[in-house]
Amino acid sequence: MYIPDSLQLFIRWIQAFDIRILQTEEDVEQKFILPMFQYLGYPDSCRQSKYALTSNDLDNPAKQLKNAQIYFATDDVVRQNADTSLIIIIYLAPNTQYFSEAITQAKFYSTYLKPLFFIITNGYSLKIFKYFPYHREELIFDGIIDTLRNSQIAENLYHQLNFDLVTKNHKPKFNNFKYPEFSSIEKYLSRHKEFSNFLEKAEFEPCLLKEGRHLTVVKPKVLIECNLPQAFGKGDCVIQFSSVMLRGLKIALNHQQILSQLMTGLYTKPEWCCRRFLKQIDADTFEAYLGQTTVILSELEAADLCLCVDAVCQEYKHKIIEFENYLETWDFKFVEFPDIRGFHLFSVDVKLWKIMHNFIKKFNYAQGKSEWHLFDQGNISIRVSRGIRDHAFIVPRFSNAYSALSNNQVDILYEINDSHIATLERSNLNSWQEDIGIRGTWTAKYTKTWLIEKYIPQVMSYYSQKFQVLEFDLEKNILNYPSQHTVFREMNEIKDLLPYLRDIQAWLQVYIENIAASCLRQYYQVFTDLVRNTDTAIAGLDYIIMNLQKVLWKNPSTTVSSNYTSWGNWTFKDVIYCLDTQVNNINNCQYESSVQADLITRVFIWIIDNGKINYSQGQLNTAKQALLPLWEQCRFEMRHVNPYR
Repeated sequence: MYIPDSLQLFIRWIQAFDIRILQTEEDVEQKFILPMFQYLGYPDSCRQSKYALTSNDLDNPAKQLKNAQIYFATDDVVRQNADTSLIIIIYLAPNTQYFSEAITQAKFYSTYLKPLFFIITNGYSLKIFKYFPYHREELIFDGIIDTLRNSQIAENLYHQLNFDLVTKNHKPKFNNFKYPEFSSIEKYLSRHKEFSNFLEKAEFEPCLLKEGRHLTVVKPKVLIECNLPQAFGKGDCVIQFSSVMLRGLKIALNHQQILSQLMTGLYTKPEWCCRRFLKQIDADTFEAYLGQTTVILSELEAADLCLCVDAVCQEYKHKIIEFENYLETWDFKFVEFPDIRGFHLFSVDVKLWKIMHNFIKKFNYAQGKSEWHLFDQGNISIRVSRGIRDHAFIVPRFSNAYSALSNNQVDILYEINDSHIATLERSNLNSWQEDIGIRGTWTAKYTKTWLIEKYIPQVMSYYSQKFQVLEFDLEKNILNYPSQHTVFREMNEIKDLLPYLRDIQAWLQVYIENIAASCLRQYYQVFTDLVRNTDTAIAGLDYIIMNLQKVLWKNPSTTVSSNYTSWGNWTFKDVIYCLDTQVNNINNCQYESSVQADLITRVFIWIIDNGKINYSQGQLNTAKQALLPLWEQCRFEMRHVNPYR
């Protein structure tokens, strides 16, 4: 049999190698690692001794890679990255007996560099691991160097690590398996010991990685890679499964599908029926609706899918809320058209809009240096800018197909300009949030105030003689829509809670899934205590009783009193007793029907709106605290989830 010269040279070298020449850590590197990989055919130009990673997760000094050689498939330094990495070698001092810390370091860095192999050696012992992205690594060699004097063992090692052979099989993909209708086959395999080891190796290695906008969450059964939304942009994700039957299946979800399918029921168990995308078929089988794909999952797969979804959606939701908080957009209606995305600030008469737009032609930032030379004219929009520094983008929307000829009202929109946000991300700032302020990017709230209190008065003053527009006509020309909600910290009356309660009630009406009991416990308890001291002569007692009777019908285990067989015999005392019963029920269950929560909320609204309630400041403050998290969940889902249902 023909033996290549390179293989013969490698075998001769390893058989002649004398481990006694290794006295220091540097000896292991210079006299063992480097010569061995030269004989294995690795060019020195493909090697780096240090490699700087950009991950935000590398802030732990204990995990900084030291004493390492990294080989790549290319000698182009620019292209030496995770896509071309082949092998990580960590070398230790000859007297080192414990490899565990070095193995941990190698695993950690492998999740970022994604090599084919990682190797740990002290020159006497050699451990070679085959690395699989998101799967458990495989130990393919574990022995002392002397064992390589055996020609067959040395030849096997050569064929596994030789540069030419490794680069030919660089980054192999997993085999694809067709997706079956049911997971019965894998359940059967898992019950048999001869297959259990194979199935265990097939599982993903749990981890959580975040690189900029890219988030990867991995559990043994499920992997989700997600591109998080930038500012008010759109993200996406890909879901994979480790099971033999589903391996190779990649389910891609867009921004709308993430919000509409995955975002509800976070941190609830699969069997609680709180998640829109998940349906329980039997005791240990679930059906998951992901995008346009439906998969059958085992109980463990469903649990891991939920854990991954929780981590991804929590970060996804945080990005969206963070954007709205920073740019103060919550109080304005979000509008989206094929070429415009923004927030409706207010409306103006079309005549006023014309002179607003004419004003910017006179005060282009390139034509003067006064305080009003800060505009860059678009087709119909207003760009408030001083050249390099953009403050805000203002776009008009005419009510009838953008035509100002047939309607007297123009909606003024605060536009979300993706190019502007992208420019900020590429700047020297750590994040776009740092630029927000009067001298940088204006918030929606500040933009509205500036337009109404400064810009429009200036425009009207400038054109007052020509157009005979007087300042006292200002209010007639602006259609402003103030918020109906009193700010939480400014609430002083119990009726100030009503707009928030009505928002929650409207949300519950369209919420078709169960709700985690943890979201409702404090709400039920605090508001029951708040309305406890209500005048018993409250109007509309029959409406309250009707809603509570529906609660009882939907929960047959709940009873009020054996003395009352007809709702016509109820008093307000029985109303409070029934609410107390619901408080007790919510404290002893994991989830609540949204219909039940809707009915209870209707009762709270009616009592607060129509009753005379004796309450303390402490009770009102506690009610505000209890209401806020539930209302914030309601506000987010009504704005970002429900429109895509």
